[in-house]
Amino acid sequence: RLRPGSPFGNAWSLHVLSYHPGFYRALPAGARHFGVRRVLGPLGAWWLRERYEGRVTTQEVRAVEAVTRKDEELVVRMRGLDGRTEEARADHVLAATGYRVDVGALGFLGAGLRAALGTSRGAPRLGAGFRSSLPGLYFTGLPAAASYGPVMRFVCGTEYASPRLAAHLHAAHR
Repeated sequence: RLRPGSPFGNAWSLHVLSYHPGFYRALPAGARHFGVRRVLGPLGAWWLRERYEGRVTTQEVRAVEAVTRKDEELVVRMRGLDGRTEEARADHVLAATGYRVDVGALGFLGAGLRAALGTSRGAPRLGAGFRSSLPGLYFTGLPAAASYGPVMRFVCGTEYASPRLAAHLHAAHR
């Protein structure tokens, strides 16, 4: 059985994601975002999924503001994604951090730039050469994953991104 290699293991899918991310851009936005969430993401051992899914309650929030004890339970006060404060009672609390690309939260970009930037679910929509919808503004790394695939989150993604970005910049400034 032929399974070509990649930095992540031997499989056709991993090979294509690693060495041909340009194909990823041709996928519909929903498929690209699914791939970023589910392929090469953080995960534990394969046998944990059946022990976790459907058994452990999880809640995505913006911030945990306080945890107090009331009787034998923990009371967690948190700020939800919509900005409202809510409370939940729990036996155990695991607060984990993560990062979701949201160029609207990049304060170093002016408000006008952020508002004018073409995005898809918070990530910049990128064309050839990693260019954004705004002339002269490019994204690589994690923000590029929604356009070029999950490999862009890793150092090995620079093998694909760097020469294409450099070639695009060279051509643009001739």
